[in-house]
Amino acid sequence: MSTAVKLSKLLITRYKNKLFAISYDGNIANEIEYIENNSLLGSIHIGRVKKISKNINAAFVEIEYNKERQTVYFDMPDVKYIIFADDKEHNVLHEGDDIVIKISKLPIKNKLAGSTANISDVSTEVLDNIKARKNYIKSPSMLYVGESDYIEIIKDRLKYTTFDIVTDIKEVYEKILSFLKENHSELADRVRLYEDPMISINKLYSIDTLFESALDKRVWLKDGGYLFIEPTEALTVIDVNTGKNVQKKDASAVKLKTNLEAIKESARQMRLRNISGIIVIDLINTSDKSEVDLLYHTMKDYLKEDRLNTVAIDITKLCLFEITRRKRKPSLLEVMRTGGDCS
Repeated sequence: MSTAVKLSKLLITRYKNKLFAISYDGNIANEIEYIENNSLLGSIHIGRVKKISKNINAAFVEIEYNKERQTVYFDMPDVKYIIFADDKEHNVLHEGDDIVIKISKLPIKNKLAGSTANISDVSTEVLDNIKARKNYIKSPSMLYVGESDYIEIIKDRLKYTTFDIVTDIKEVYEKILSFLKENHSELADRVRLYEDPMISINKLYSIDTLFESALDKRVWLKDGGYLFIEPTEALTVIDVNTGKNVQKKDASAVKLKTNLEAIKESARQMRLRNISGIIVIDLINTSDKSEVDLLYHTMKDYLKEDRLNTVAIDITKLCLFEITRRKRKPSLLEVMRTGGDCS
């Protein structure tokens, strides 16, 4: 677990009829997370195994959610970790078996939701209830509805640090306050309902400007360079340019400074935009091995601030920095392209 996640305030508010949690380190927004309007993530089901793919050690399991059946992807662990919905002994997982699974990843683009056999992180009371009921419920059925997504977001961030919480939504405030009083009573006074009629929370925190910049393909760097961020179906490319950087320094010093600014801002933009999968940063060319090593290890330090598993793979001879970031929710761009009210 990373211990470098920087968070002093979590703001929960609506933007364009969608609910978001925005993480701040001081006055700097470091992460924007979409809050789902349902509780599929974290829900627990009795699902029926429809197909097993031994070559990828995975299964496809049918569940029912919101009265509709859907198939989810299941990474198969050792069979001893799987909870079967009967009292029989099982030495191997078969098609047609009914098993207890938890939804661990939401569907993204054309990928199915992901699931796991590990349900140990729910409360003992809930766990006992699930085990008591599993043999008497017809598959596919939902056994447990996950917490509201913003509660899950708070729980996840409390693994790393404590922080203030601000929201302008009364229902959200009341649920968070109730959760904190029950589970983290010492933090209950750190949640606040924003109710100032003179200035909206959007204006106070410049939410319009934040989202506009987080959706813009061009991101300016401090000294005049810029990033150009281009998502594709297979990967995301971040192109680094010196731009307006005309400081009176030799070219190599300008290149290095721009590259260092670029990797710091790229790490932030990955969190703000929730860019996942394969990311390639096209750095300004350098053949100096010491500079390449500096860029690589500096980025590794910045990536420690990311809650999601993000790995610096390599910098190629063409100065292409290859990074992978865990997929968990749709990117900010995908979320804003879709309609719907997430209230």
